[in-house]
Amino acid sequence: MRTVLQGGVVVRPDGVFAADISFENGQILEMGERLPADGAEAVDATGCYVLPGAVDVLVHCLPEHLEATGNAAAQGGTTCHGWPAPADGAGPDVPAQLPVDVVRLAPLPEGEVGGASLHWLDARRLEAAGAAAVALCEAARADASVLLRPDLPGLGRFLEAELRAAGRTAVSNWTAAAPEYVEEEAARLAVALARAAACRLALLPLSCGGSLEAVRLARQWRQSVWAATSPQYLLLDETAYEEGAAEGLKYAMRPPLRAAGQASRLWEALAGGLLDAVTSDHHDTTFAAKWEAGAADAFACPAGIPGVETRVPLLFSEGVLKGRLTLPRFVQCLCSNPAQLLGLGQRKGDLRPGFDADICLLDPAEERLLTARRLHQGDYTPFEGLSVRGWPRAVWLRGERLPVDGREGGPAHTLHGMWLTGGAD
Repeated sequence: MRTVLQGGVVVRPDGVFAADISFENGQILEMGERLPADGAEAVDATGCYVLPGAVDVLVHCLPEHLEATGNAAAQGGTTCHGWPAPADGAGPDVPAQLPVDVVRLAPLPEGEVGGASLHWLDARRLEAAGAAAVALCEAARADASVLLRPDLPGLGRFLEAELRAAGRTAVSNWTAAAPEYVEEEAARLAVALARAAACRLALLPLSCGGSLEAVRLARQWRQSVWAATSPQYLLLDETAYEEGAAEGLKYAMRPPLRAAGQASRLWEALAGGLLDAVTSDHHDTTFAAKWEAGAADAFACPAGIPGVETRVPLLFSEGVLKGRLTLPRFVQCLCSNPAQLLGLGQRKGDLRPGFDADICLLDPAEERLLTARRLHQGDYTPFEGLSVRGWPRAVWLRGERLPVDGREGGPAHTLHGMWLTGGAD
């Protein structure tokens, strides 16, 4: 049946429009003023923003957690995400059906590159620069892009060993094992290797200004370098590690939180286009697991935080409502730019006729206090107690209405998501 969203404010990457949207058979039909709703299901969108379903480039979870993670993504307005498949292929088979669409990101192989044209590169391979350059050349020959978290794990292990030897194993020392200069050097090295190989590169998530400078220089050299940050680096800082193990371990992530002044540089880069997007960099590690492994030695704590559900509301509340981002830039950073990197820019990330009917109806007046008890993404949130305004009222995936926080939608067990082939647009 045809559905018409009436009375909302449509936000696309190229502007904001007071218009209706109609869709049927999984695709958007048209956008216009006062579209006829005869014989259609009419949905009142008055007072809401009509957004493309959000796309999250990087979501980490075990294969057996893909369904729960996808459900959390949908709750927060995300209808598609990238998933880096295990490099060794270990673990249980992935589910055939999912709550949201997923692009499986394959690791960059040692030899000939085939299949999907977006691969991820383990940061450990950066430390053998010659071999990494060869792999990037193979990717370039296959017209593939390479996604990389800029890090030098060997140097990190050395710094951790030095800290352990000095008895500095409390979480307050977390940043000392991964200082800014390590990320900056890894970003510069990755850019240099990609330049030599003429390979398209994506760096994420970036946490500090030095890494931004590597991206800026690369673009001056006319390299194809895509870059993203994550909400935690925009909204939190390293003082969180001073709260003691019971709280500080919640913020154990790579890269770590940085000094407070770095966030303003990231916001400026995001608004100005030096940063292309915001990814959640979600990890399904629980606080229970962090505490068990890291209470006595923080460096034994699994790194990563949950965030797939809160990414869109946080960026709307802290970005749009506080004047840091315009509405179209918000959609570019959370929808269209990530879709293009994943090779889905001709069907997702925008609200155009023929595109997938992935739609988020965002209520800008709904305010919530973030608490793990109300979220679906894990047993804690690093943003506990933060008041956030702007939440999805309804979400559609290819025209199928998804259950959102107990509101009207399909049954909770209904799975409409698909595995998609990723690549570079």
